Amino acid sequence: MLVRLALLLGALLLASALVGCETAPPLTPTQWEALETRRVEGQRDDVLRAASAVILDQGYYYTASDHAAGTVTAAKVPSSQRDEFQRNGGMNGPVMVNMVSIWVVQATPTECNLRVQYRDFGRHVQSNERVSTFWTEVNRRMLKVPSAPVSVATPSATGAIGQ
Repeated sequence: MLVRLALLLGALLLASALVGCETAPPLTPTQWEALETRRVEGQRDDVLRAASAVILDQGYYYTASDHAAGTVTAAKVPSSQRDEFQRNGGMNGPVMVNMVSIWVVQATPTECNLRVQYRDFGRHVQSNERVSTFWTEVNRRMLKVPSAPVSVATPSATGAIGQ
């Protein structure tokens, strides 16, 4: 009887703790725009080219592009979903890919607004870190500063490959 009472009391405490949790209200379109948009120095075509290259560097493949509008959309299949994605014929069925979309708009004669939007499994992602990383890589490309070097595996001591 005492054990039942303790379990009931524990369940009530857990329920009251859950009721007291407050979820953050959804962001407004203006808040999303502020989170996802950064100013980049350069001409629209140069910024669009640099941002498109960063998309490929991050492992995405292009799904749609409109140069005149300054937009590119790309997708990446997470490694945990690749087998299922391939067995189901790609894009058919549930959303199994992560998406990134960019918009580049000339804001001043020397600067552009670059907006980058991430969606993971169809859900809009609120990540200042991902946007900042993207923006940093675009700026690095605009300034023609190389990214961190990629390590390449060296051949075996015999110098033969594939033996």
